[in-house]
Amino acid sequence: MATTLKFYINKNKKSKRDNRYPIYLRVVHNRRKSEGKLSLTPLHESELPSWDENFQRFNAKEKQFLSYNSVLNRIQDEFHEYIRSNSTVLSQKTPHEITDHLLDRNKAVVPNLMDFAIQYYKNVIFPDVDKAPGTKKNYKKSIAHLCRFLKYNKLENLKVTQFKYIHAVNFVDYLKAPIEEFDKQALNGQTANSIVRNIKPIFKRLVFEEQITRNPFDEVKVPFTRAVKPRLTNSDFRAIALLDLTERPNLEVYRDIFLFLCYTGLSFCDAIDLKKHQIRQGRMDIPRKKSKVLTSQFLIGQAIAIIEKYDIPEHRCLPKRSLDKQNLNLKLIALMAGLEIPLSTYTARRFFRQSISASGIRENMVIKSLMGHTCRNDMDSHYFYVSDEILSNAKEKLEHYFEKLLS
Repeated sequence: MATTLKFYINKNKKSKRDNRYPIYLRVVHNRRKSEGKLSLTPLHESELPSWDENFQRFNAKEKQFLSYNSVLNRIQDEFHEYIRSNSTVLSQKTPHEITDHLLDRNKAVVPNLMDFAIQYYKNVIFPDVDKAPGTKKNYKKSIAHLCRFLKYNKLENLKVTQFKYIHAVNFVDYLKAPIEEFDKQALNGQTANSIVRNIKPIFKRLVFEEQITRNPFDEVKVPFTRAVKPRLTNSDFRAIALLDLTERPNLEVYRDIFLFLCYTGLSFCDAIDLKKHQIRQGRMDIPRKKSKVLTSQFLIGQAIAIIEKYDIPEHRCLPKRSLDKQNLNLKLIALMAGLEIPLSTYTARRFFRQSISASGIRENMVIKSLMGHTCRNDMDSHYFYVSDEILSNAKEKLEHYFEKLLS
């Protein structure tokens, strides 16, 4: 009694809708046969020459065909394992039972994409302690866009295996187009690209779990022109730092926080949670919340003066304020100072980077140390050590630069 497994391109099942050919398997057992379609993306006619009928595998080295071969190898291994484990009762099995086993027809139901995406956020993104709150918020928004796209196209019940390249392309088109019926605005290319970047890991996870064979977003590109963000000029900085707040003393703390960010280059969340014990003999070494990359610098005198201005019981360096209130009050400060740029906490970090260059600091590793930028692919990181002396010299240059700027 022979039991065999064969893979083949079923040319008799050519799709009338898109002219594609599905890949089938055939099990012959007890002189009877059973066939079933594999959940692999059907082939274009131009792809058929890549199939080797004798070896029942693809002979091309493209990523798509290598992934197909991997699936076929896994099914063949499962077939041999099934034969071994059922050797004593194999004669009682039908070819349909073997086919159902190989095609996972008796296993868990394939989830629909909307449910999987929502659970991905709850189980993977939200509990991840290495992701900043802002990053989690962006993932949540991106998944909400995907769910709205599925609802708009009446695809709420679309299975993860049914979401193809054409759906990914349509999703990008959906993001970039206005839809008047539910007041949806068109997103620019940069925003659409950020959303797609957050959606890709969902399908990467599905590939890892072997629920799909390829990521439909792998070939999707979202062209965009990076927006030029307004920068704070030296005269803008002076206008803020020297602004008379006698009549609005409540704004002083918000200005001090902003100036501290300008003097250190820290992000708002890193600065607002900075504790005094994290600064030893004027030196600060803290991992950034967003990337976990270490920021190392000697605080300049102007930054230390702001810290010494406040006596906070929780041993914080700065008074606790929310990001929303901080940015809202910065808009008011900018208005009072006669500035036309949309002032925010991120503006301060960009200004610090400008100040590094303006103060004459040119060493790449020193700049990365001050900014908290990764140097993983930087050859200097293997050979160049940023010593206390180097950082102290950088501090003196920055201190002198800001003194001159405000004199």
